Amino acid sequence: MIFCQRCQTSNPIENENCIACGTRLLVISGTRIGSSLTSHDHTLEEHLLERISALEAALTRAQNRFEQLLELAQQQATGSFYDHMMIEALSEILAEKRQVDTDDLEQRWRTRVSRHYEETIERERLDERCARIIATYRGPFRDDFASMVETGTQLISEGHSRRGLKALEGAYELDGENAELSFTIGEAYFTLGKTSEAMSFLDRATGNDTAHFGARLLLGLLSADAGNSETAKMYLEQALELDGNSFAAHYGLGRLLAFDGQIGDALWHLKRALSLRPTPEMHYLVGRAYWEKGQSDRALKHLQKAVRLDPRFDAALYSLGWLYWQSNRTSEAREHFLAAYEINPRDSHYKVAIRASAGDELPKPPAPGWINLIGRRRSQNKESRFVELLWRDLNSVALTPPPARKNPRK
Repeated sequence: MIFCQRCQTSNPIENENCIACGTRLLVISGTRIGSSLTSHDHTLEEHLLERISALEAALTRAQNRFEQLLELAQQQATGSFYDHMMIEALSEILAEKRQVDTDDLEQRWRTRVSRHYEETIERERLDERCARIIATYRGPFRDDFASMVETGTQLISEGHSRRGLKALEGAYELDGENAELSFTIGEAYFTLGKTSEAMSFLDRATGNDTAHFGARLLLGLLSADAGNSETAKMYLEQALELDGNSFAAHYGLGRLLAFDGQIGDALWHLKRALSLRPTPEMHYLVGRAYWEKGQSDRALKHLQKAVRLDPRFDAALYSLGWLYWQSNRTSEAREHFLAAYEINPRDSHYKVAIRASAGDELPKPPAPGWINLIGRRRSQNKESRFVELLWRDLNSVALTPPPARKNPRK
């Protein structure tokens, strides 16, 4: 027998609902005499049974929902698989008919995926930033302030930077001591290439928050662009004290030190940046630093790794060929010069190299010194891929890195 928890009517064990009142039966069973349900004062037991019943129903709904989501995910995965197979078949047909370069197609696909991922991260960062800015406001016009901050960050995330800045500067008039707001405005001006405006707001951010990592990092990069080497080093070193695992800070300081001829110190920071971002660009820069230091064997190792990771890295191909040329490995050098020229036939260095005779002096590849970040961000030149490498890290920079992350060299 199983007894109804509401009316105490006995029901056959196989019943799911009470034959008297229709209530769904729960797991209280046994003889009527031995049951606690013979007592009229069983309010607590009824309450617990009702809660168990509600939990059972909620679990059932959750399980059904989970099964639906799992089925949907499987359908999407299957659809994505067939779409991928179709795209591969189309690319093979086009390649066979010489209508498309498969390497170029893959590169463009990866670029689009990377751009979409970066845009998603940027939106999430701005949403988080918006919440932090509003949370620190203590003035009497909270609703107006919140509205302007939300509008400004939304416009910036949608690519309307100037309109977004106008809204954020309106909010700044209500709270001029908000470090996160100052940093957000300064970062937006930094992205637009407005150096003086960016530095002005970033300075205000550091004044209101002496431990603001992002403001010090950007001030270091901007100071380097402006030619203020010592100031740039100071800001970048301060940034590393706040976050010793910052790729952008190690990268920027390493290239700045290389520009000033401090190759040993530069190499330490570039190698640290390489460990954080093991990319072909970083292998190239470390290889060039070893080259400048006179350690050709180590330089060769890193340049070879850069070419293995990216066979279309023309600067690395030329640099590797140049080292082979210096070692009288002429045939290997010519192969690399030709490969670099086929990738980038407009480069005058490559044209000279493929026409050179044994024993000729060839143009030396550029040293791994500082690059002008703002002025060259969107330009097409040899440094463009290094600029994009740095910007990819800046687009995901943490606002307040954990204090435990220290520069291990200090």
